[in-house]
Amino acid sequence: MKESKRNSRIRALVKCVNSHRKKQAAQIDMLCKDIIASHSNFLDTVRTLSFAAEFYESIIGVRNLEEMFCTCASVIRKQIGDVNLVFFISRQADFQSYAFDCSTNGTEEINRLEQYFTRELIESVTKTNHPCSPDELLGMGLQVSPAILKNLSVITVPIAANGPIVGFILLYVNDGQHLDRHQIKPLSYIRRGLLQGIRTCTVEQPNS
Repeated sequence: MKESKRNSRIRALVKCVNSHRKKQAAQIDMLCKDIIASHSNFLDTVRTLSFAAEFYESIIGVRNLEEMFCTCASVIRKQIGDVNLVFFISRQADFQSYAFDCSTNGTEEINRLEQYFTRELIESVTKTNHPCSPDELLGMGLQVSPAILKNLSVITVPIAANGPIVGFILLYVNDGQHLDRHQIKPLSYIRRGLLQGIRTCTVEQPNS
């Protein structure tokens, strides 16, 4: 009887120890995940700040509008990869576009998405003042063949929705690369600097 009670106590103790170990293991696992997530967030923040710093440094002294956009396109591609970029801006109520093709041989004309952007669509996208997906663009009147759009990953980034200068950036790629709102989030940190750069250039190079 005594031996049986002793064995029961030992089994209970072992069960308690095992339960405690499982709880500790779960807590350690959770802590490790938190550390990894915090480290990842920290690295994302560092990359974003580095990207913003490189952008602001690169546009210092730029006074030509096309050079401004060319520089901006180069910095953006270093951050998110080779994508087609089109800057749509309104100067004195006249929308203009500045396109930068990532393709070595040039994107085929039929696949150049910017050619399907009408003035009405440009105005609608500008007024939304938030990143737009292909479905949103179609809802605002984008007239493009589904066969073309299905092979593209598309998103827009607002520059400004009101004031003397308004506009947005159109980004698209057709090589399987995916563009989403998380990927373009760092671009929100350069909006103000880009807008100021555009203003500086348009003051020195007013429309004729």
